[in-house]
Amino acid sequence: MKSKKQVNILVLNCGSSSLKYKIIRMPDGAEIVRGEAERVGAKTRESSIITHFVFGKKTVIETPLADHSAALKKVLELIADNEKKNKDIRFDIFAHRYVHPGMSFSKTAKVNKVVLRKLKETLPLAAIHNPIIYKLIEFCHRSYVGIDQFVVFDTVFHKTIPPEFSTYALPLKVMKKYHIKKIGFHGISHKYVMEEACKFLGKDKSFQKIISCHLGSGGSSICAISNGKSVNNSMGFTPLEGLMMNTRCGDIDPGAVFYIMFKERFSSEETENILNNKSGILGVFNSSSDLRDAIKDIDKSKQAKMAFNMYVRRVRTYVAFYAMILKKADILIFTDSLGIGSPVLRKSICKDMGFLGINLDEEKNKEYDKGISVISPADSGTKVLIIPTDEENMIAKEAYKELIKNDSGY
Repeated sequence: MKSKKQVNILVLNCGSSSLKYKIIRMPDGAEIVRGEAERVGAKTRESSIITHFVFGKKTVIETPLADHSAALKKVLELIADNEKKNKDIRFDIFAHRYVHPGMSFSKTAKVNKVVLRKLKETLPLAAIHNPIIYKLIEFCHRSYVGIDQFVVFDTVFHKTIPPEFSTYALPLKVMKKYHIKKIGFHGISHKYVMEEACKFLGKDKSFQKIISCHLGSGGSSICAISNGKSVNNSMGFTPLEGLMMNTRCGDIDPGAVFYIMFKERFSSEETENILNNKSGILGVFNSSSDLRDAIKDIDKSKQAKMAFNMYVRRVRTYVAFYAMILKKADILIFTDSLGIGSPVLRKSICKDMGFLGINLDEEKNKEYDKGISVISPADSGTKVLIIPTDEENMIAKEAYKELIKNDSGY
């Protein structure tokens, strides 16, 4: 380590079909390496790739990535190769995004045997995410003895959701016994884009009403933020509730689930597998789980058009609901791969929403290239922004905060 206060953090951010990573030098936040493994273990038309940047220089590697463990091993190989050529390319600690810690953790934690045991107990809470993240944490713990690891939780930002929105209409006894309530997810991303939006517009977050749309090629969620605090999130007790996603069904009548179980004699595990891994865009479109593939086929495939229209309708429903509970939003944010990359999606979501103060400047929307941009007209009641999320940056900050708090050696 160069100095007691300088540390390189390798941030690992597992999505359902991706692995984003960055080596960030703290405390100055300098980015050394970044990249993303895409289409990890997913059924899509295109091959799995890793896009790897070292000090901004890009390399694209097309390689089979059967699962997240294979993706991590490949990423670590790339970093080790880079380190042989430049000793500055190295990492001193790991920091992981962890999706659903249940009620066991309410802040960033340093990994030890007790934390590992507690994390293991949470695996069923987010069937798509927790097991793969846990597997990577366990691998790093076993293979990189002496290198500290921290876990940063996706749920902490949503601790402020009020009871009228976080409580389900279930028997109180059952909810208390199993700690069932709306938890909310993508909190690291929603918090990051909230802060970036306010900084960009020169606004104090303590006085802003914001709707944040994190629309990813894997998971998607929408968050209502009032005065810097999350007040609602489209995801629920698990990341299954809410919007339709790549393979997740999102909101559904539980009665339909019971009916399918009864008719097909499905076990709870089989049913969960269908709802988490075989539904959503994949279930409706069938050819691919990626909404971008459906958009390409929208004029020649009824299923593609249906998948797109269903996705848009659900986003619009939550945007309208959150505009209502916020009594009109000051800012609407689009982020993550679909939110950033698809002008047609943004246009369809914002269509005829002028009555909520939401209007798009079609040229600005179409011409968006990169960075933070306002895509609403100057006189729009709600500022509509595109902001690339940077969960890894926020994870590094949170891990570093915990590191210097826990270890005076840094």
